[in-house]
Amino acid sequence: MWDKIIKVSERATTLGSIEKIESTPMIINENGVNFVVSVAKSLLKRPFNYPKPNTDNNNNNSCNISNESSIINNNNNNNNNNNINNTQKTETTPKKKFIDPFLPCDKDLFVQELYDRHNLVLNKYNVSNYHSIIATKEFENQTDPLNEFDFKAIWKCIRECNMLCFFNCGPNSGASQPHKHVQLLTTPFVAEEPHLKCPMESLFLKYKDQYETIVQIDQLPFKTAAIYYDPKKIEQFEKLEFNNNQQNSYELSNYLKNQYNSLLNHLDLNNDDSNTPSKTINSIDEIVNNQSSMEEQCKLKSYNFIMTKDWMFIVPRKNYQSNGISINSVGFTGAVLVRKDEELETLKSKGIISILKDVSFPTNQ
Repeated sequence: MWDKIIKVSERATTLGSIEKIESTPMIINENGVNFVVSVAKSLLKRPFNYPKPNTDNNNNNSCNISNESSIINNNNNNNNNNNINNTQKTETTPKKKFIDPFLPCDKDLFVQELYDRHNLVLNKYNVSNYHSIIATKEFENQTDPLNEFDFKAIWKCIRECNMLCFFNCGPNSGASQPHKHVQLLTTPFVAEEPHLKCPMESLFLKYKDQYETIVQIDQLPFKTAAIYYDPKKIEQFEKLEFNNNQQNSYELSNYLKNQYNSLLNHLDLNNDDSNTPSKTINSIDEIVNNQSSMEEQCKLKSYNFIMTKDWMFIVPRKNYQSNGISINSVGFTGAVLVRKDEELETLKSKGIISILKDVSFPTNQ
């Protein structure tokens, strides 16, 4: 699989199918974490198909629709000149057609199928080399929780390619597309720290022998939950599910799903009747061109999920940005992207962990 990723990446780069986001990385140390901070000015051009909530000073979210999509606007005006019944005239603006980037996926970015339900593709807007995406073949909502089929595809990739996986779930998570997908980054992030898959892992290591125990990362001033897998169970279930190429075997995938669900339960992030859209969403258009659907999406709980071959980590989210700096799961791996020099200065003056705290929940909430 890794050879395929390299080959497709080289070809897509030659064809111009990958829009490389040039960046200037630097290391900023805070609380013993060597954060990788990059200025990537071309991020300003990156498209978003996902509704973003407005956030006021009291951290109350209201749905911001107009900035993310074009929808029908109903303006009721009295037509006194021509309508003797004084009925209201409705003006509409045409719906904007949004293209699902994964239906169909770009053939120049396609790497391979992952079993029956997923495709592995390269990220068109590439900050780091070989940044890849696992997307469902059929439309599923990005707010749906991960299932055993997702984990089967994820594990195959992180196992064979030594990658880190992340999932932006919900309107405040930094998600950019409503079609369900997870993303993959190569590890280690920092060549000088080969023992760490990502910089934030330096805060996890003291828990590495506490298998299947949910921990709050106590060096971080916001709510988190992390868990290390039991390596003996991983070895046992991996043999059952993968060594014999059993496509319909899910021993390991269900184990991973159970660990993930335990984190969601611990943080009260599981979907319930008050946190689930009232109707099934079947396409991007139903989200971005339907006001009620978008408002329901904006009410959903948000979180960032990160996993490696050794552990999982979740951070609940209350805001998608702080001081104009947008944060997604990558920020909680210890890598932060800013779009302009002014944001970099804000990041330095406020502090990275302070920005991460602003977009998260306090530990006592």
